[in-house]
Amino acid sequence: MQKILRINLLARNQALKATRKKNLKKLRADWREYDRRQLETEKTKREYVKDERKHRREDWIAGPLAPKRNVAEKADTYGAVSALLVQGPEIPRRALKGPKGSGSDQVGSEGRETEQKEWEGEGPEGNIIAGDRVCVVIGHAGIRGRIGTALDVNLERKQITIEGLNMADVELPPGTRQREKMPFQSAELPIPLDSVRLVYKVTDETTGREREVIVKHLRGGAPYIQRPTYSRLPRHTRYIAGEEIEIPWPEDDPPSYQAYTGDTTRYDVESQTYNPSLWVPPLPQPGILDELRNDKYARDREWHADEYVRMKILEDARARWYEQRKVMTPEAEWAEERKRLAAQKAETVKAMGVSDVTADIIRRTQEEKRASKRGRVRDAELSA
Repeated sequence: MQKILRINLLARNQALKATRKKNLKKLRADWREYDRRQLETEKTKREYVKDERKHRREDWIAGPLAPKRNVAEKADTYGAVSALLVQGPEIPRRALKGPKGSGSDQVGSEGRETEQKEWEGEGPEGNIIAGDRVCVVIGHAGIRGRIGTALDVNLERKQITIEGLNMADVELPPGTRQREKMPFQSAELPIPLDSVRLVYKVTDETTGREREVIVKHLRGGAPYIQRPTYSRLPRHTRYIAGEEIEIPWPEDDPPSYQAYTGDTTRYDVESQTYNPSLWVPPLPQPGILDELRNDKYARDREWHADEYVRMKILEDARARWYEQRKVMTPEAEWAEERKRLAAQKAETVKAMGVSDVTADIIRRTQEEKRASKRGRVRDAELSA
């Protein structure tokens, strides 16, 4: 059994190394894809700025003779930006700091890796959602300092879209049905999530009046509330860091559904149709469980069947019994007897102690050995 466990442990370590190597390779590939998309976006922005500077100088020099640029291919899309500016690159999932689950996840499931862990962190990531009023603190002069309502918060890209801010005409990709009606569409361009701060009404303790403040530091943590399945709210609670003032989440309206004649009734949905029996097994064959659980025959499995472990323990005990019952020759038996007698004699001498005569003999023998050794060393030095 120890051999089986050793082989299984080595296989598990090898599988763990392979998994780590695979995850690292995927993470690097995700970062390469992020860098590629980011370079394309920045390159597009630089081209727009470069062309605008060039055209502005040409218009200033040429005056009334300046060429028209809203003709030919750009007759309908002149001044529109590329769709790359609408959807930024996605950040790898391992680099995200916000909550990775929804508010409907079971509360108290932090011990399971497959479920959402209880999230606790600071900053706008995870603490600002759609429906919050935010203020832009970083950006160009057209949007800096303006307050608006968040339309969408994309945690995968760490971007936020604010209603009525950073508007632009976005060129629709060719071949789409919407482009046949209009080649561009006005939309809000997203901005980085770190560029905004939450706006919240706080009651002044001295005057008793409410005033809007820009929350510089947000904190999310306990208590955790399990939301309905349709809710888009996180399950943690957010506060003003340092003041511990709780900030409520935006209103979450339940969805409205229209009932039709052919819909399944609620009684049929909630009624129990399966009644287990003591005479009928839940599965037709017990071996189906082994097929469903792929780790039974895997080299890196972390468990063994009870019957298999029992058989291996019996094999080990039988092997030890055979080793004890091996055939011994008379010579081997006499050697074992001599060892036993020598050990018994040594124990007897040790119990009786060493006499003065024996101690004197041992001392003189050791002195003779040391003198003989010094003589051999001296002879070796003289011969050298």
